[in-house]
Amino acid sequence: RIALASIVSSPMLGTIAKKLGVRYEETLTGFKWIANRAMEIERETGARFVFGYEEALGYSVGPLVRDKDGIGAAVIFAELAAVRKSQGKTLLDALDDLAREHGVFVSGQRSITMPGADGVAKIKQLMVDLRKQTPARIGEYDVESVSDIQAGTRRDRTGHVTPITLPPSDVLVYALEGGSRIIARPSGTEPKIKFYFDVREPMQSSETPQAAEARAKAKMAALTDAFSHLAGV
Repeated sequence: RIALASIVSSPMLGTIAKKLGVRYEETLTGFKWIANRAMEIERETGARFVFGYEEALGYSVGPLVRDKDGIGAAVIFAELAAVRKSQGKTLLDALDDLAREHGVFVSGQRSITMPGADGVAKIKQLMVDLRKQTPARIGEYDVESVSDIQAGTRRDRTGHVTPITLPPSDVLVYALEGGSRIIARPSGTEPKIKFYFDVREPMQSSETPQAAEARAKAKMAALTDAFSHLAGV
């Protein structure tokens, strides 16, 4: 079985897939990348594509529709609701169960507009400057690896470099301890630099998901400030 998501989507799907023994990969943004990669893996391995999604709230379920498919997603969602109801539970209970098993995942984004020709040059220089830095720590998180999608490399904390098979794109991915993450990339359609933040916060057995979520949001705010300072914006 195969599950796919775009690189700026929450890493929660990858965490769940790993626990279930499902192959998981990330692609560039856009369902053409998700669908094409799914078909490539199917041809190479015979595995079955089961789910794909991206941060802009699009879903693809199964191999029938090789694109964003709201109808298929709605049918599966209705089935899930029916199964949960038969168990005397709700969809919110399902989300709480996932949080208890895999941790609470909170996602956020900061977009900085830099208009005009000067702005485009500043955005390019900002990415150049980030590539010159190899931070061991951002905020309270150790940096486990930095992936440069444009260069096609991933460098871990020991300095070991491994190749990345994604098509070149002006994107940097900072993998942080505990499953948290930061992504930096220029917008493809607007004069903006975008930072994506994903924080994974473990739940204590005695607490509510809301308590863990509040803690995760506080950590994400601090991480956003720390990375913005690192980037000089």
